[in-house]
Amino acid sequence: MRLQKGSKLVMIGINDVWRQYDLPLQPECHVLLREYEDTLRHLIQTTQPMTKGLILVTPYYIESNLKDPMRATMDKYGAVMKKLAREYRTVLVDTQAAIDKALKAQYPGTLAWDRIHPNQVGHMILAKAFVDAIGFKW
Repeated sequence: MRLQKGSKLVMIGINDVWRQYDLPLQPECHVLLREYEDTLRHLIQTTQPMTKGLILVTPYYIESNLKDPMRATMDKYGAVMKKLAREYRTVLVDTQAAIDKALKAQYPGTLAWDRIHPNQVGHMILAKAFVDAIGFKW
C-alpha cells in the first residue's frame, strides 16, 4: 500500500500494558485485554470510513526474553492488533517484529533505557518498520 493523503495511524497498547506492571496496585489505571480489543475495534469502526487508509501499529516492548511477564502480555496485545488488522484489511506495522530482529544483535538497553521509550536508534528501527509496511522503496 502506498501512503495516501488523509491516512490515519493508530498505535495504542504500550501504556495499557505498562500500567499493569508499574502500577499493579492501581487497577483503575489498567486497560485489560478485553477492554483493549473492544476500544480498538470501536476506534477502527468509527475511523476507517472517514479515512483513505488506516494503518495499525502493534505495541512493543524492547525485551528479547519472551517469558518476561510484561513482554508476554505485550505480545497478547500485539496479537489483538494483528487480528484486527486482518479483519478490517488495514496495513499493519509490526513494530515488535522489527524490535525483535534488532535484539538479535543488540542488548535492549542500547535501544531504550526503560525498554519502552526508544532512543535515536530505537526510533530508526520503528521508522524503518513503518516505511517498509507502507511500501516505500529504498
